[in-house]
Amino acid sequence: MATKTTAPAAPAVRSVRRIGGRPLMFGIILIVALSIASTVGYRYWRDATLYISSDDALIDTTMQSVTSPGTGTLVTWQAQPGTRVTAGQVLGIVRTTSGLGSAAAYNLIAPISGTLLRVEAHEGQMISPALPLAYVADLDHLRVTAFIDETEIHAVRVGQPVDITVDATGNTPYRGTVSEIIPATAGEFALLPSSDRSTGNFTKVTQRVEVRITLDTSSGTQLYPGENANVRIHR
Repeated sequence: MATKTTAPAAPAVRSVRRIGGRPLMFGIILIVALSIASTVGYRYWRDATLYISSDDALIDTTMQSVTSPGTGTLVTWQAQPGTRVTAGQVLGIVRTTSGLGSAAAYNLIAPISGTLLRVEAHEGQMISPALPLAYVADLDHLRVTAFIDETEIHAVRVGQPVDITVDATGNTPYRGTVSEIIPATAGEFALLPSSDRSTGNFTKVTQRVEVRITLDTSSGTQLYPGENANVRIHR
């Protein structure tokens, strides 16, 4: 009679629960996202509380054009771009001829002390009073012109310190001081008004007020008029 044998039972395998890789990665991403959001939120609250900020700002200075007081021929012209000039310096001579054939000459002078940025004229050219011949800018006394929203302008006062960065120089910090607040919105001086309140389809637009800021430091870098800037005015 055959004897039936049975194989020994396999040992029980204990089920072990492990944390999957995907839930762990999701948790890490969530923690990082919350950390970034809290940091950004804190910085936004801090900046809104401590500063009045604007990225609508630019490097500015006093600039005037050289023009002729009358119509004539430019017989002498000594202006070259980049040349430093002083107020009253003779830059050229214009000769006029009257209808009777008599000739007269007069000098073209620099209106202010500064640097010739752009020269439009050349010797032998016929010129008129409406034609700019060159532009002189005072690069030794630069300032920043910033436009501040009307909702924040009443917190701005002359003498407040300002932190400044210029796009052309990256994160290089500059310091300044509020020197003047123009007592009207920038739209009041525009040739074409941005809105017409007399029409029925008027759209309300936040107006901006021009604020002039004196540059206290230049960090040894030559800045140029028209370069974009960012300002943070200390409350």
